[in-house]
Amino acid sequence: MVQPIEDPSPVSPFYRSYAPPAPPTEPLAGEGKTEVAVIGAGFTGVSTALHLAEAGVAVTVIEAKEIGAGASSRNFGQIVPYLKHDQDAVLAHFGPEPGERLIAATGEGPGFVFRLIERHGIACSAVRKGLIFAAHAPAGEAALRRRTEFWQKRGQPVEMYGVRETAALIGSDFYAAASLDRRGGTINPLAYVRGLAAAAIAAGAVVHSESRVWLIERAGKAWRVMTDGGTLLADSVVIATNAYTGKLWPGLDDSIIPMRSYQFASKPLGPNVRKTILPQGQPMIDTRRLFSGVRLHPDGRLQASCDGPAFTIEGRPNIVKLARRMARLFPQLGPIEWEYRWSGWVAMTYDQYPHLHELAPGLWAGLGYSGRGIALATMMGHDIARRITGTGTADLVFPVTPLEPRRMTRLARPLVGSLMAWYRLRDALDDRRNVRRRAKSG
Repeated sequence: MVQPIEDPSPVSPFYRSYAPPAPPTEPLAGEGKTEVAVIGAGFTGVSTALHLAEAGVAVTVIEAKEIGAGASSRNFGQIVPYLKHDQDAVLAHFGPEPGERLIAATGEGPGFVFRLIERHGIACSAVRKGLIFAAHAPAGEAALRRRTEFWQKRGQPVEMYGVRETAALIGSDFYAAASLDRRGGTINPLAYVRGLAAAAIAAGAVVHSESRVWLIERAGKAWRVMTDGGTLLADSVVIATNAYTGKLWPGLDDSIIPMRSYQFASKPLGPNVRKTILPQGQPMIDTRRLFSGVRLHPDGRLQASCDGPAFTIEGRPNIVKLARRMARLFPQLGPIEWEYRWSGWVAMTYDQYPHLHELAPGLWAGLGYSGRGIALATMMGHDIARRITGTGTADLVFPVTPLEPRRMTRLARPLVGSLMAWYRLRDALDDRRNVRRRAKSG
């Protein structure tokens, strides 16, 4: 089975088509020293580097491929103010004070990202019109109502819509209800991670691309980081490789389940049709259990998430299922010509919360965003930088947790595969109920 780090799949050709070029970088060569070595130039890594460099710390980023080569350039591109679990589950898991702090910070996550974009002038097609969460089933509607009421009590711009408002918002009468959270938004994630890297370099960080790290080891009081082309000595090391970690540190890859996600983008839709789909400019996901994102880009291209083989690069995504779903949602579309398709790996943790580990004194790792990586990974980098510098630590977001490798990771794959098959069946049954409901109401 191919490990994510060995996956030859290219960076999203769609995001690349309208992203500014990456800042120029070179492979690591020879021997060098730095205060902090960051392994991985994705959201976590470049955010860590940016905030360290702004604090006056000498920091060097080492990336195996190109900047943003992993999930940072392959995701759906929406910035979400929520964790995978609802507010009650978060409070029960972490306790009142740390749970409340994590909920509040995650809710402010999109604002944190958009402020960085504005402060550093990052050209990443940022749009902040909110996010639509549609109710795919009665249980999903009830959960959306609870979440909407939770944030409304906190004075946040979150609204719950009935069937008619939902149809106008989405351009489809498939759903009975939806929640609109105006805090969220969308970006070109490849352009964003490149922009963060450029900002880090401008602040004094050094970035080396095409330099895969093979070994991290103690060298007296320092850490030695080794690649094929060079060696770097550092006081501290940050592992920011997420799903693409591999065997970089014992047990770290056994603490996550890398899962594959798939994205499609169409040829530009005709001007009349595009006006009828997501007409107010927000992307939409629903409460189904598997991938459900739909996004209309300014040039009229429709982007959609798709289900497919979860643990292998072999096999194909279920484009027939995707076409059937699009036909149900937007029958006015007709056959869709998908011009771009790409895939990548998402790091799911066993509890579906992000994890921050101090693996050894001066050795940090932040990973496991479970599909919420744009805001959470950017925030994680900020947290790690503050832990290393020891400044502004009173309001840190992520607690440090012990590494808990699961020796059942390989066994988990068939178990998760079976669970996904069950989810597909449940989603299909909910689809049929929605079709019947729409037929009755029509």
